[in-house]
Amino acid sequence: MSDHSTHVIPLRREHVDVAELLASSLSALVVQAQERGIEVRISVLDARLPPALLDPDKTAWAVATLVGSALRYVNAATPDSGGGSVLVQVGQDEGRGELWISVHDDGPGIPDDTLATMFRRANRAFHATGLALLLVRDVVSAHGGHLDVQSRVGAEEHGTCVTLRLPFIPPTKASVDEEPTIRVCTSD
Repeated sequence: MSDHSTHVIPLRREHVDVAELLASSLSALVVQAQERGIEVRISVLDARLPPALLDPDKTAWAVATLVGSALRYVNAATPDSGGGSVLVQVGQDEGRGELWISVHDDGPGIPDDTLATMFRRANRAFHATGLALLLVRDVVSAHGGHLDVQSRVGAEEHGTCVTLRLPFIPPTKASVDEEPTIRVCTSD
């Protein structure tokens, strides 16, 4: 689903409470959605989710970009009636050592032919949504993760789910308890 032509994005990683990060970074979008009659829910599926080592600014931007895109498509699917929903979920797959954040919408879905090419720079470079998705993919790749996209187009069941899968690096006891040491070497 991708063409491996990602850009190197520098990260400023720190241990972050992902649930708090999502709540604070998506609050303005939640209000905008409510004003348009669209429900946005944030669900943490593991109440014991420890802080994760990631770049909070870039991760918040990536998720907000996906939610903003979902809101545009949900609204486009029901412009007169309002309504629609976006669900943001976060959890961890301990077996795979992954933290995942998914954005589900009940918009019109993405056709298979578009889905197959949506992360190719040559096909989407001049389209704002496509460029944003490429940058989201690059942010996730910089963390050592990947994106999964599933979509359904149809009269009865439709919508898209984009999942960011990031390596889950919880804080270690040493990283929390130890003070950093500075060593100065001199030669006499």
